[in-house]
Amino acid sequence: MSAVNASGALLDGKGVPGAGQDVVALYREPYGPVRACRAASLRGVALEEFGPVSEPVPYRGRKGIITYWPVATREQTVVCGSLRQWRLAVELDFEPGWAAFSAGPVELRWRAGGRERRWRPDFVARTTNGTREVLVLKPPGAEGVPSSRLQVLEEVAREAGWRVRQVREPSGVRRRNLTWLAGYRFPSAGEEGPGRALLEAFRSPTGLRAGVATSGLDELTGLDLAYRMLWQRRLLFDNAQPLLPDAEAWTA
Repeated sequence: MSAVNASGALLDGKGVPGAGQDVVALYREPYGPVRACRAASLRGVALEEFGPVSEPVPYRGRKGIITYWPVATREQTVVCGSLRQWRLAVELDFEPGWAAFSAGPVELRWRAGGRERRWRPDFVARTTNGTREVLVLKPPGAEGVPSSRLQVLEEVAREAGWRVRQVREPSGVRRRNLTWLAGYRFPSAGEEGPGRALLEAFRSPTGLRAGVATSGLDELTGLDLAYRMLWQRRLLFDNAQPLLPDAEAWTA
């Protein structure tokens, strides 16, 4: 991907941005050029459907790898510049409250302390009710991102009509469960009849293997389908408990 040089008039001005008017935002529409604009011009722009401004480039010493996440519910591949972003992408894809999301689709540039500053917030996402949010991963071991960056982002968000949320990547049991279920996120053919049998078998909380046995399906085929239905939220489970073959599940 190409980049755009936004130095010059757009970045000339006060050292401390006010209400986003001295911040330049860069984004790239699919198959289009990189655009530079003021914060107010971002209102209504579907950044959550765009790719990154430019593809992340790994460098020596960087913690993480570049990953490509095919979204389960839409024809979109999210490019993640770190494993932390990838883990959050898995969670966003799993949670039904998110309609669309993209990693690093906008880059903010401003001047402070006589220097040009650049920052790409981790995700722009849209909820199912149409609210656009900017999600920023909290650094490990820290309460939040640096206040100077957060101030700039919040000023831009007010102009653009966004909400800002600082989040942490999923960890522990929840991370392991989501990583396991992610391998079952795409449906396969011929699920309708066996799926009805599983829904009937899990009308009350039942261990996965026991429910599969009750449904009449063979264990391997039934567990495979049960995991897909857990990802689809047709079956529910306690995400605070390890998702073992005997974990309890029930019909949504």
